Amino acid sequence: MNMKIFAFLFITLLSGEFSIAQSVITQPMPSNKPGIYQSQQIKRKYGMFIHFGINTFYDQEWTDGSKPAGSYKPLTVDADQWISTARDAGMKYVILVTKHVDGFCLWDSKYTNYDVGSSGDKTNVVEAVARACKKYGIRMGIYYSLWDRHQNADINDSSLDKTYNEYMVNQIKELISITNKYTKIVELWLDAGWEKKRSRWPIGEIYKTVKEMAPQCQVGVNWSI
Repeated sequence: MNMKIFAFLFITLLSGEFSIAQSVITQPMPSNKPGIYQSQQIKRKYGMFIHFGINTFYDQEWTDGSKPAGSYKPLTVDADQWISTARDAGMKYVILVTKHVDGFCLWDSKYTNYDVGSSGDKTNVVEAVARACKKYGIRMGIYYSLWDRHQNADINDSSLDKTYNEYMVNQIKELISITNKYTKIVELWLDAGWEKKRSRWPIGEIYKTVKEMAPQCQVGVNWSI
């Protein structure tokens, strides 16, 4: 893969070497050189980005979080076919969009009803992909949108930040717990951070949580400009 394209995909990789004994980080800083897990990620190079969700059924890239969960109703979810295709194409990893800006979750989250558990197909897509990744020897990364137009629709109201930030951290714990049953998560791509000031996102807490549960996982944050 062209290294310029690769650098774009991994917009901001944070240090893979984290000590639990450190004090709480309020603003993680990019590392100056690759750590051991970052080097492993760089060597993987070629991977698949899987963007599939409720928007698929409206032929839109983004929706606003108001589409009913029941409208997500694939005839089948064949994660085995997705991952075997990645393997056959020579790919080393996949990144699954688990929640886009619409807020719809591709796993049955206990923190919201806006998920596959309330939809037309209750398949836990995150679990299905993790299981297939183990089967075919493919590494798994996940994409998680910070901006959530369903759960945090009034994004300008900072008084809601504490509740929503706790919601995000809890969901990331769920996602890592699901993948940990089958494989080791290698990347968490956090997107859509531009709708709030950086200080309003709990990136330090997310980073600490990830490194406690999956030290090998690289954390990328797309702040945009």
